Amino acid sequence: MFSLEKNCLKDKSAYPEYQALSRFRESVKNNPSHLKIKDFGAGSKRLATDERKIADILKYNCTSAKRTKMMFRIAKYFKADRILELGTSLGVGTHALATARPEASITSLEGSPAVAEFAQSQLEQHHLTNVQVITGSFADFLDGKLPHHPDGTYDLIFIDGHHDGPATLDYFEKLLPFSHPNTVFILDDIYWSADMTSAWRKLTKHPKVTASVDSFQWGLLFLRKEQLQESFYIKV
Repeated sequence: MFSLEKNCLKDKSAYPEYQALSRFRESVKNNPSHLKIKDFGAGSKRLATDERKIADILKYNCTSAKRTKMMFRIAKYFKADRILELGTSLGVGTHALATARPEASITSLEGSPAVAEFAQSQLEQHHLTNVQVITGSFADFLDGKLPHHPDGTYDLIFIDGHHDGPATLDYFEKLLPFSHPNTVFILDDIYWSADMTSAWRKLTKHPKVTASVDSFQWGLLFLRKEQLQESFYIKV
């Protein structure tokens, strides 16, 4: 945990890839288009309409620039080769994962067809070919497609987008068969609501979870059997 904090979560290195992350964010920010949102989760606290300007989606619904860099560092630090992301949105976090691990196989799920199409297009424009964006609800994917596509386990699983406590608990249980002892789970917005916080606290005590890191916005869960169950708080 000391190494994770020092060499990853609080790593102050100026990685040259950060420039690519910034360029991707700017290209999204400067796009004047509007996208029609099909929201399966808790929705947005800031945006009430289903047709939204891309710049507004980026501002209110996407991973921040700071967290995007941390996502890059986490994927790089753990050398994740197979990654699953639930909640592509505009592809900002997806781009960070793909940039950190260009040799990895990344599957990203987005419920809104227009948003998924935009994200896939943006990733292709930036020459990232190791990402497959799948359109559909999280529930449909986990209940139907996941057991058959793709095979094997994931090294890194990022759960974002739904912001519903009971659903998050359900997702975690359904994803456990596709994890291994060194898989890292990341949960976004663990303090979004009372039920999200309750779900997070339950997961830190889950019998399969041996360590957890609360960074306030994100929660990290580890399954390593060598680690005694313990909760850590790291401000980043």
